[in-house]
Amino acid sequence: MKRLPLEGIRVADLTMVWAGPFATKILAEMGAEVIKVESPQAWDLVRTLIPMPGVEEFWNCSYYFNDYNRDKKSVTLHLADPRGRELFLRLVERSDVVIENYRADVLDKLGLGYEVLRERKRDIILVSMAGFGKTGPEREYVGYGPIIEQMAGLASLTGYGDDGVPYKTGISYGDPVAGAAAAGAVALALIRRQRTGEGAFIDLAQREVMATLIGEAFVRASLRREVPPHRGNRDERYAPQGVYRCFGEDRWVAISVRSDEEWRRLAQAIGRPDLASLTLPERKARHDELDRAIEAWTEQIRPQVAAQVLQAVGVPAAPVIDTEAIHDDPNLVAREFWVALPHPRMKPWRQPRSPWRLAEAKPTPRRHAPLFGEHNTEILSGLLGLSQEEIAELEAAGIVGRAPVNARPGG
Repeated sequence: MKRLPLEGIRVADLTMVWAGPFATKILAEMGAEVIKVESPQAWDLVRTLIPMPGVEEFWNCSYYFNDYNRDKKSVTLHLADPRGRELFLRLVERSDVVIENYRADVLDKLGLGYEVLRERKRDIILVSMAGFGKTGPEREYVGYGPIIEQMAGLASLTGYGDDGVPYKTGISYGDPVAGAAAAGAVALALIRRQRTGEGAFIDLAQREVMATLIGEAFVRASLRREVPPHRGNRDERYAPQGVYRCFGEDRWVAISVRSDEEWRRLAQAIGRPDLASLTLPERKARHDELDRAIEAWTEQIRPQVAAQVLQAVGVPAAPVIDTEAIHDDPNLVAREFWVALPHPRMKPWRQPRSPWRLAEAKPTPRRHAPLFGEHNTEILSGLLGLSQEEIAELEAAGIVGRAPVNARPGG
């Protein structure tokens, strides 16, 4: 494998749950040495969330944790203790980047704010990913993905249920997009440091990242003074457009017609040439009728067949693929998108590889997520120069550990 772009970069990773670990996973995929720092008393809570059943070390056997923390190393340090704090600062001296997604006030309360870090490493890059940023009246709020969604305006697009309650997307969408933004911020800061020799402090508010992704809705609301209508699977400009039932249980195909010519081809393909001459205004007015006509054809065949037939005549169409079927998607399999990593405590399962395919390198997952404290000796002894006796003393004092203190599955 050729050299990955972030090889030689070391990241001290204080992140937890999803947004931050997603960012550092990207950095690790790009070749950075990411050292995940957890406390025996305050670990990444995802370690104990939905673990593989029937295992003793459940904190090492969470599918969720393993997906977002592969290719990293693990060291445990109790940062609230002066000895643990000092060891972390020694790690900072040997690192390029520190990234954290604590509540806005936590890093300063630990005595590890940006100015403190700069005293130990003048060109250190710090990325803080507090949900609402490091300043402002909401700075001390705790923000998880579902909260970020609702406070970023996304509910105006996802719509409301029959009971009038606004819907969330079904996934904590704010987390991975904030993580991707943080990884990009690190890359930009490293480029700047290379040019100027200066470090950086990046205040990245997850709520603001989420809000930037729905700018069109903000413009519409501010300029037109109107609430975006909820169109379901339909589009304001094109018709017909939707998701149509196919042969088989819970099988669907998505179809989008963007022009009169595409409509003529679709009408011919479904055996309804009598509808082929309809103009766009007519198609919009008769959308329900056209949906029934399309579905009368699609429900007789499988979604992959429907998509192939329509694509062959130039109509945009694709099968709707669920999270189970996607593992066997022929295109993703052919591109070797799925990778099964061996794990010392779990059976291997297919995980997605990096979406970036670089001309000079092919990033691919290299190792499973680290066991709790798996690299304590490597980091504390090999990197920071502690003796085995000193490490043993730290373990006896609860500053370093091999297992979370008082952990239980699911909490």
